[in-house]
Parts: sequence; structure tokens; C-alpha cells
Amino acid sequence: MKIILKDISYAEDFAKFSNNKILRDIVFKEKNIVVLGNFDGVHLGHHEIISKALELGKKLNQKVLIYTFKEYPKKRDTLITTLSEKLYIFDKLKIDYVYLEDFYDVNELSPEDFVDKILLEKLNASEIFCGFNYTFGSNKKGDVVKLKELLKDKINVNVINPILFNLKTDELKIVEINELKEYLDRDYCVISSTFIKTLIENGKMNYVQKLLGHKYIIMGKVVHGKKLARTLGFPTANLSSKNKIYPLFAVYGVKIYIENDKNEYYGIMNIGKNPTIENEGLHIETHIFDFNQDIYDKIIVVELFENIRLEKRMGSLEELKNQILMDTKIWKEKINDEY
Repeated sequence: MKIILKDISYAEDFAKFSNNKILRDIVFKEKNIVVLGNFDGVHLGHHEIISKALELGKKLNQKVLIYTFKEYPKKRDTLITTLSEKLYIFDKLKIDYVYLEDFYDVNELSPEDFVDKILLEKLNASEIFCGFNYTFGSNKKGDVVKLKELLKDKINVNVINPILFNLKTDELKIVEINELKEYLDRDYCVISSTFIKTLIENGKMNYVQKLLGHKYIIMGKVVHGKKLARTLGFPTANLSSKNKIYPLFAVYGVKIYIENDKNEYYGIMNIGKNPTIENEGLHIETHIFDFNQDIYDKIIVVELFENIRLEKRMGSLEELKNQILMDTKIWKEKINDEY
């Protein structure tokens, strides 16, 4: 996967973790199938759009290019995935190019200029794929109807229908846009980043995984902590908090991937305030099972599988130690039985 990004600092975690090329600019001589959207969380709705584009790309022998912004200024603190995490998922999906545009470079463009200058000239698009609610241009004046109108007789615009989730039956269903209202009145909701954020904040990780189509992930650099967990016999990899939505304060069963290490590791992660010891700030700590290497300053990716228990204050450090032993036992048994 090749990434086009003027300022690499926006994706330095991913750049360090992966071997993908990051280019400051590129001239596309060949035609590209272009996928448009924000893709926060890269959920099932996004997967549907991307998979359709990849399918056509294979058929036409053309590259698939995702065009998105490197950041949305107003959404900076409420993201499911950081930019590096989003790129990590794109890479897993075998995307050819990701073009990360600067929001302020194009936010004043009219819909007409966006189509002509960006889609046709800069990206050399042969086909467009987007979601049913995609908007573009200054003040979001352009929508999918406008996009089709502007590209009529030039290139195809493939608008992908929404995926709905039934809150009572757990059913997933793709519906036509003109059927949407009917289903929304019948306990269905559109799978969206907004809906998934609510599930994350409430610790409903089983639903989060189902609607994302992958595990909720946290990617970051291992930083030095106070090493208090080490004194209890449970050394942890501490991650600095990012501007993103974190799940309910709890202990989670996780799988860990480490920079320049092809192995997979299991462990338990605590997200919260460490109420027994500190009870302040946000702490993201992972105890990796059967692991004693120095990984300070390395980038790791942590996949959250399930909530083992809520975070709680213990009466003593000894009680905390015994609880961590129990958490470890519970997760190891589940790994052996289910994973």
C-alpha cells in the first residue's frame, strides 16, 4: 500500500510499524478506482464500499485508491480510529493507494471544482465508489445526487446502499435507500460511526466487533510508566492516550502485535484510572503473557476481544495482585477454549 501524505507526522505510528511507502506527492498516469469517505472505524458499511471497489479493481486490473482527509478538525477528539489505526486496517484490506488530503486545501472548493480538479485531474478516476450519505465541496453542498449529475457521461458513480442492524434480533441487512425509513421505524438502525461510538463508550465490545467487522484496536508507542505493576509481578506496556474514543473503564482480554516482531501475543489490558494506586488520569496498560522483552519506544497494536470485568478499587495491593491473577486465568482459559 502506498500512502500520499505531505506531513508524515500525522501517521508516524503506522509508518514506524509498517514497511509501506509514504509519498509526499504523486502523479497518477494510470486510471484508478476511487473510494470516497471519512472511514472512521472502518466499519461494516465501509467494508461493503471498499470490497465492491476491490472486486471491480480486480476485474478491470486497476488500482483502488481511497481518498480521505488526514484529519477532520471538528472530530479530532471523538474518533474510533486514529489516522495510523485507519491506515493499519486499510493495509489489512489490501488497498493499493490511500490519498490523505489536507482538509483546508479543499474545503472551499465548489462541488464542480472538487470533481474536476480532484477526482478527474488529480486522482485520474475511472470509477467512483461512495456511501449513500457522502457529501463533498464547500459547506457540504455536494451529495451523491450532485456527484452523479456532475459525472454523468464521464465516469460511473457507484453509491453503496446502507447496512442496517436490528437492535432486537442482531440481524444485519442491506436495504435500498428508498426503503430506509421503513426499516428505521422497525427497530433497525444504520451502521454508522456515531452508533458504534455509543457502543464503545458503554463497553459493548461484542456488538462493536460485529459492526466494525474487525476488532477494536489501539495503536501506539510504548512509553515509560511508574513501573508499579512490575513490583506486583505483572510488567505492563504503557501506551500514551490518543485523541479517540476509549471503551468503558475495564480490564479486557487482548491480542498484541509488536513492531518488527512476526509473533502474536495474548494479554490483558486495563483502561482506566488505576483506582487502587493512583485514581487519576487515563492509563492504558497491557500485560503481555509470557513476555519479558524490552519494547520501550516500539509501536504495538492491541486488539480488544472482550470485557473481563469493570475497573474497581481494591482494598490493598495484595488484593489487586490476586485479582490480576484471576483476570489472567479467566482470559487464558477463554483463549484455550474459544480462540
